[in-house]
Amino acid sequence: MKKHRVNRIMTFILVLALSVSTLLIGCGKNNDKIVLGWIGPLTGENTIWGTAEMQALTMAVEDTNAAGGLLGKEVELKTYDNRGDAVETTNAAKKAIQQDGCIALFGCNTSACAIALSEVCTQFNIPQIATTATNSKLTQDDDGTVHPYTFRVCLSDPQMGDVMAQYAYKEMGLRSVAIIYEIGSDYSLGVTQNFTDSFVKCGGNVVITEAYNSGDVDFRAQLTKIANTDFDALFIPANYKEVGLVANQARNMGITQQLIGPDAWQVDDLIALAADAMEGGYFVSGTDITSDALKAFSEKFHEKFDYYPSEIGTNAFFATDAFLMMKNAIETAGEANSEKIRDALENTKELQCRDRSSRNPSEGGGSTAD
Repeated sequence: MKKHRVNRIMTFILVLALSVSTLLIGCGKNNDKIVLGWIGPLTGENTIWGTAEMQALTMAVEDTNAAGGLLGKEVELKTYDNRGDAVETTNAAKKAIQQDGCIALFGCNTSACAIALSEVCTQFNIPQIATTATNSKLTQDDDGTVHPYTFRVCLSDPQMGDVMAQYAYKEMGLRSVAIIYEIGSDYSLGVTQNFTDSFVKCGGNVVITEAYNSGDVDFRAQLTKIANTDFDALFIPANYKEVGLVANQARNMGITQQLIGPDAWQVDDLIALAADAMEGGYFVSGTDITSDALKAFSEKFHEKFDYYPSEIGTNAFFATDAFLMMKNAIETAGEANSEKIRDALENTKELQCRDRSSRNPSEGGGSTAD
């Protein structure tokens, strides 16, 4: 008799715990507002990109609310610092969805974090738009299985690698390339593989590939091996800090060949780090930040965030594109329903971003999961 009573008490406690859990999740939702979330780095070495994205989204939300909001409701943006870490991303995503009532999420700007976010979004059926995460595994598995809740507005690694490789071979006349890449970076690995595949397919030759670990600052061992080979250009698929270090050390070691790379080069600080070493270098990017079409946006951004560097990196533009794409999907869905917003995102074939630059987001990687 006593045993049965204990069992009933335990059952009651379990039911009570589940009820409280459900109540807490429900309390995070505000039907009077449309709550969106952004996850990215606001501390750590990637802060420059995360801050630009957060500022751009903040400006877009303020403009939207000033114009009457969305579906007659105020838009609220929740922001979460993932410190550039995948585990922090997962924790932030669960908080955003379960506690804060976010119906859709933006982020992340790095592939590893964006993939972690994608897993949570799939688990909870919440749509996600990545800003500058390029790894192909973000939107689909190796077997071709598409991640239904994940979208991006930037170039993917296959697109970026293919464009750079074809330009290097056909326009620059390069026939042999050396590569130095970061072995612990999904971004660096992805771009390296896709560039190599495309360059070889064009008829080119990757004569040597050297790797370094995340956090390394001395690349002379790898560059010594590279210097002893015959090549036309050095491909550096890395973030700007590593690119600057590699470029300076390469030049100091007598490596005079041309330098080429991906979109992570498009940062003002790279010129400050290695202006002379980078002279004559080429990189691929999904956005021409010097375009007249972006002038009005850039001026408005500078006026609002006057402490920002003289040039805006691509993150601010892609974050704005992501918001405009999400805004269009919410309006198309006709209600703040995550599933309907996801369906609208998948069926977005073309979107003229007149608020920003009249640019078609599908040019930057596709408006649906690729």
